Amino acid sequence: MKKAGKEIPLGARAFDLLIFLVENRHRVVTKAEMLDAVWPDIAVEESNLTVQVSALRKVLGADALATIPGRGYQFVLAESAAKAKGPDSKSKPGSSILVLPFANTSNDPDQEYFSDGISEDIITDLCKVRALSVIARNTAFTFKGRAVDVAEIAGRLGVSHVVEGSVRKAGNRLRINAQLVDGATGHPVWADRYDRDLTDIFALQDEITEAIVAALKVRLVPDERAAILARPTDHPKAYENYLQARYHRAQLGVPNIQIAARLAQQALEIDPKLDLAWALLSHTQAQLYLLGLTSDNGLAAAERALALSPNLVEALAAKGRVLIGLGRLEEAVAILERGLVRAPEPLEVLPYYARALMRMERFEDAAAAYERICDLDPEYIWPAMFLETCYKAAGRPEKAQQALREALVRADRALDRNPADAYSMMSKFLCHARLGEAEQAKHFANQVKAMSPDDPMVDYNIGCALALLGETETALNFLEQGLKRANSVEFVKVLKQDVDLDSLRREPRFQKIVSEVEARALASSAK
Repeated sequence: MKKAGKEIPLGARAFDLLIFLVENRHRVVTKAEMLDAVWPDIAVEESNLTVQVSALRKVLGADALATIPGRGYQFVLAESAAKAKGPDSKSKPGSSILVLPFANTSNDPDQEYFSDGISEDIITDLCKVRALSVIARNTAFTFKGRAVDVAEIAGRLGVSHVVEGSVRKAGNRLRINAQLVDGATGHPVWADRYDRDLTDIFALQDEITEAIVAALKVRLVPDERAAILARPTDHPKAYENYLQARYHRAQLGVPNIQIAARLAQQALEIDPKLDLAWALLSHTQAQLYLLGLTSDNGLAAAERALALSPNLVEALAAKGRVLIGLGRLEEAVAILERGLVRAPEPLEVLPYYARALMRMERFEDAAAAYERICDLDPEYIWPAMFLETCYKAAGRPEKAQQALREALVRADRALDRNPADAYSMMSKFLCHARLGEAEQAKHFANQVKAMSPDDPMVDYNIGCALALLGETETALNFLEQGLKRANSVEFVKVLKQDVDLDSLRREPRFQKIVSEVEARALASSAK
């Protein structure tokens, strides 16, 4: 398939499903029929359909496939629209878009969170427009701070238009410049400048989004307009704190996660009804709980967000994440499937959904989900690594090697952008270890340990790498050191499932470590 003149990758299962739906477009097809048609020789769960249907809707538009409650699905895309998306016709103008991170022109690096926040909110709002295909936030932000050729970037990513701009914040005054550029010519289609008070921030974001949509000649339907105009809070200061919290959470690393948690709590002190801040607080608590740095697992915050907004995608994702950590995997899958149905941007939910499926050892289903993530975000490293694990467990060694090589390429690109990115470097040494490249693995493991000496995830992953390289005693030292600090409830099942540790399973010392983690987890759960 093509969009904006560029072929759009579509997994084999999604393509087979599309063919089956089109051939039967005159009727409703049941889930059982779809499973039999697309997976004739494999027993898979119905949840796999959720991933593939989501993939098709992302390419064809949300209205292409109708969900018939209690019955199944029907392909309802009009013939003219289907042809417009085919390989022999041009994509309609405005059907695909990249929002480059807005430049911070405040002469104050501490205001970076604000320009990033504006950019992310515009991406989120545009994702709510079903007629648009929007490049994922993670991919868009790889261009942050770089001089880019708009036409070249548009061609590489296969988008028809690019949004770029700048934000200047001084006290309570804002100046935002924004323009929409034709990806083929590099010429502006629309441009404007806005000078407003900070109290007008939500109306300003609405204006920019609606101006972009109008310039693309896309008509908003009522529910899309309502979603865009919805305001998270009436308190600009609470919103500022939330943006700062979201900015720090995106930076990764323990100090940033701790700062994000404090800022989310400050936002909630101003506006206890700010559902997005409750969801973000849940995410930060879940991460700190994993690392053994708090006793709050984030469940209460996620449930508070859902009490305020039962269909808030960020809150559904947060609760699903917490439930995975608590080992309540069936519940996690159910709530994350609710999130997938409602998410304008699947990447808000899909990584946690894939993780839950992998923890349940539903490796074929998990692989389908990770394939979708890798397609949506070509810069995301860890899904490619987890994809390798799923392929290996499913008996597909060649695909596993391909995924591992892809993960290494992605890690190298991330480190080119930020050589101090400890988590990207951690993925790099694990890739080298899985490939049996001992010298490179140890080199990067030593660098990560120097950068993050107290992070139990670093110790755990170094232990995994050394186990793969056959250095049993040193691997056990790192595992023991890291697991003493990490949360036992989170790690008790991971230890039993992690294939990187298979060479240690008969070691008495490893068995003792597992027993100790199990005992701590049991004691913690009993409290």
